[in-house]
Amino acid sequence: MNQQPSSRSERRRHRRRQLLIDAARQVIANKGVASLTISDVTETADVAVGSFYTYFADKNELIEAAVWEDLQRLGDPNLPELQGQPPLNRAQIMLEQTYRFVEKHRHLMQAVFGPGSTPDHFHRGLSLVEARVAIGLRLQTQLPDEAISWLSALLAGMLVGGIRYALTHPETTVPEMTARTMRLITPLQTLIGTPPAP
Repeated sequence: MNQQPSSRSERRRHRRRQLLIDAARQVIANKGVASLTISDVTETADVAVGSFYTYFADKNELIEAAVWEDLQRLGDPNLPELQGQPPLNRAQIMLEQTYRFVEKHRHLMQAVFGPGSTPDHFHRGLSLVEARVAIGLRLQTQLPDEAISWLSALLAGMLVGGIRYALTHPETTVPEMTARTMRLITPLQTLIGTPPAP
């Protein structure tokens, strides 16, 4: 995570950089990652094109910041409130956190999982979700690596499907999406909670 800027000039620089990141997310949500241009971003942010390069080396660096900096917080399996929770409680808390993240960062999630996303971004997002699920399973179960590998891939696909549904159905609330997904996950409790066979 970036450290908080301390001086007035650093805070101003941080605000201007964040303005460009927010504008990039807006452009991505409207046009997709592949169609994003620096001029679109600077126009949306009402920032001079020349000053863009004070904050980012190129478009790819901006996309990295706009899409992936915040996304690292998605489904964080190390949240303090998860410690000591049984598997299903842990899953419910992580699901709610994930769907709240989707609700709060709709532009960002559209960039990764929406119709305007690139295959590279979609795959990277899916891999991130899969890795988070695998970490959660390792922290909470005694499953062997082989079981964690296929189970985390299966659950990640289901979660990304839930994210895509939440993006296209904004009227569906976070508690509704959490409850629906939990109904699918709950039958797996016997597998998730079972130690590996000898």
